[in-house]
Amino acid sequence: MRVKENTLPISALVASCNEGFLLEDCLKSLQFCDEIYFVDLNSDDNSIAIAEKWTDVQVTYKRVNLIEEIHPVFVPELKNDWFLLIDPDERITKELADSIRETLSTVNNDISVIRVPMFNYFKGRQLKGTVFGGLTFARCLYKRSGVNVNSEVHSNIQKKEGFDRIKIKFEGKNFNMHLWCQGWSHLIGKHNRYLKGEGKAQYLLGNRYSFLKQMKDTVVKFYYSFKTRQGYKDGMRGFALSLIAARYEFLKWNELRKYQHSLR
Repeated sequence: MRVKENTLPISALVASCNEGFLLEDCLKSLQFCDEIYFVDLNSDDNSIAIAEKWTDVQVTYKRVNLIEEIHPVFVPELKNDWFLLIDPDERITKELADSIRETLSTVNNDISVIRVPMFNYFKGRQLKGTVFGGLTFARCLYKRSGVNVNSEVHSNIQKKEGFDRIKIKFEGKNFNMHLWCQGWSHLIGKHNRYLKGEGKAQYLLGNRYSFLKQMKDTVVKFYYSFKTRQGYKDGMRGFALSLIAARYEFLKWNELRKYQHSLR
């Protein structure tokens, strides 16, 4: 049974499918939240047993291709206006929890999205560069009364008109530790899942297919990842990750082309 102590009025929504080997450390890092709501996506492992020790609510739901599909279903069920979306492979450091506490004590009423410092880890090692590595600021904390929630890739949570967003300043140890990928096959599998939703998502963002744009953006993505985002600092790993980033860019445009064709 979870014991609450000095918590913040935040609901954390965590969903997992056979990620028990990652889940416990994630849930431990969320104990500063008033509510931890766990959605098990029909796991075959020990995820539910772990969740029962560290969360307030445990529900079972069908497996989905993209995690965004569950957000419109379960965000309305959360008890607090402020909610945090986090995956089992993420850990909120104590210092970041303290930064969130300080931020919420002074935040303006017109703020509905808070971005937090984040570092991605590949095979257990922090990435220094590429589009996947280095210091980034990830959308993490939302005010339900100030956002619209849907199931689309990239745009599933949007600020309502009249609301704004802020980011928490990085101060060395206050970050979201994201154990992003355990290996190459994991990364390719993750990309392939997200590509299934890219056609519609890109179309809704206003993009339309162009072969020349596809070629240009693919090359630009590799250059941006390896050179601009300093992927070379990660050696051959950075080179390979930059190629995979370019691959995703190329295939994303293919998905847009197929989606446009399906509308005819």
